[in-house]
Amino acid sequence: MKLPSRAMLAGARALRLLWAISVLLPLAGLGAMAWQAWQATVEAAEERVSRTAEMLREHALRAFETQEIAIAAVESRVAGMSWDEIRESRALHDFLLTLDAVTPSAGGVTLVDPAGRFAASSTTSFPTPPVDVAGRDYVAAHPPGSAMREAPTIGKVITSRTVGVLIFPMARPRRRDDGLADGGVVVATLWPHYFQAFYRSILEAPGDTVTLFRLDGAVLAAVPAPAQPETAALPAAAGPLLRQLRRGPGILLHGPSPIDGQPRLMALRRIPGHDVGVAYGLSLSALRLDWRRQMLVPVIGALAAMLVLGGVTWWAERAARQRAAAEARSRTAERQATMGLLAGGLAHDFGNITQSVMAAAVLLAKHAENPARVRQVAGHLGRHAERATALSRRMLDTTRRNGLGSEADGPVELASALRELAQLLDSTLGAGIRVRCEVTGPLLAAPSLDRAELETAVINLAANARDAMPRGGTITITAAQLAVPPRPADAPDLPAGVYIRLSLRDEGEGMAPAALARLGEPFFTTKPEGQGTGLGLAMVAAFVRGSGGALAAESVLGRGTIIHLILPAG
Repeated sequence: MKLPSRAMLAGARALRLLWAISVLLPLAGLGAMAWQAWQATVEAAEERVSRTAEMLREHALRAFETQEIAIAAVESRVAGMSWDEIRESRALHDFLLTLDAVTPSAGGVTLVDPAGRFAASSTTSFPTPPVDVAGRDYVAAHPPGSAMREAPTIGKVITSRTVGVLIFPMARPRRRDDGLADGGVVVATLWPHYFQAFYRSILEAPGDTVTLFRLDGAVLAAVPAPAQPETAALPAAAGPLLRQLRRGPGILLHGPSPIDGQPRLMALRRIPGHDVGVAYGLSLSALRLDWRRQMLVPVIGALAAMLVLGGVTWWAERAARQRAAAEARSRTAERQATMGLLAGGLAHDFGNITQSVMAAAVLLAKHAENPARVRQVAGHLGRHAERATALSRRMLDTTRRNGLGSEADGPVELASALRELAQLLDSTLGAGIRVRCEVTGPLLAAPSLDRAELETAVINLAANARDAMPRGGTITITAAQLAVPPRPADAPDLPAGVYIRLSLRDEGEGMAPAALARLGEPFFTTKPEGQGTGLGLAMVAAFVRGSGGALAAESVLGRGTIIHLILPAG
């Protein structure tokens, strides 16, 4: 044989180097461009998110300042008035109505007396009914004699008892002559939906979020809107973030959002003069979409540079075809092994029958002069002959169906087919193994189901069950109709319809969850090396999927395994 020359070897090495350069150089360039484009996209997004958060901060601040002006106007108007005078003043009520009308973000202006009841309100008719709100947090925060606070109190989201809509209050205590709170409050309320409407108008992408919240975690307004607005709160994981926001004006962060756990680019700002913050969360999916748009031209260029990989693809396809042929040969060997299993069991059973016949022949010779004994022995011979004939017929039927085609073109009647197969397996799987068939008919499978493939699948499963019961046991075959609704929980890949669930249960060692998860995976087996190829269950899974069904299993270590074949009904 002529050895390759140095030039040929050098040419082969150069060709391999050229292939490597053709692949790696475009990929390296594409990777560098992708990284640079991503950094530029993130920097631009950070700037946009920061600007948006500042705009949201200013919007909330303007709304709060408007309400503070309204509260100050009411305080000035009622200066020197007693609570009885406040309740009886029609002019004050008209003043509150006018003040409410000129503040579009407000949900009403109300005076609450020291007993926690409405004294005057723009949300009710005159005279104002004494609505009891003593239990509200914005009232309880200012008991009589408490010190006056610089910032107004922002209450939680509540449902208004007078107009029945969601609001959150801003309240200041009314001052006594000694400078302390007299127990009453002046309240201006805001509508969460006013903020939500504005937030929706400025979203950059549908998946973005905006949240207005108190620094104790209570949510005041948000997009998307919370399912339970009156109890909505930031998760406990947001606690460190809220404490950080108390110490500074703003935060910028990447990664899982402390508000909803989704990956986001977030900017948070504190509202000056209030224990309130606002957060804008940019969806990273929108960020990635923008980055992919930028990468479209570079990717096309890289693909053009890599067209030379067609030859490599051809070689890969050739290798795949060779592997497929090897797997086909393995499957053929597995089927032959399946039939060998039956043949071995059959030979054992025929050996027993032959021994019985030989023993009967000896008895006949020994008792030739005893007609009654001869007739008895002859009866035994007849029964053994019938058993041998039935066993041979079942074996021949099975081997013919496992030949070049199926014996019938119509629907398979599973009840009788499984009973016949169970009888054959009961005789051939070996001593200590019993096979029971608990199937009542008729059960018609779909015409497309190949009976030979079905019997091969059941034999494979029975062989696995036998190997799982080294000390013997019972294999039980059951089958019943199964109505599958759309996308059922136990068979999510099956379309709706009527199926047959064929189950084979053993009393063996069972399977661990990790092994059960790999059920039907080619070349995976739990048997010791040299005792299994891992193709038996893979062939079963391929047959079931090809028939339009599904494979499922249940197993408990030490208590056995159940394999379910879900097959289309006829």
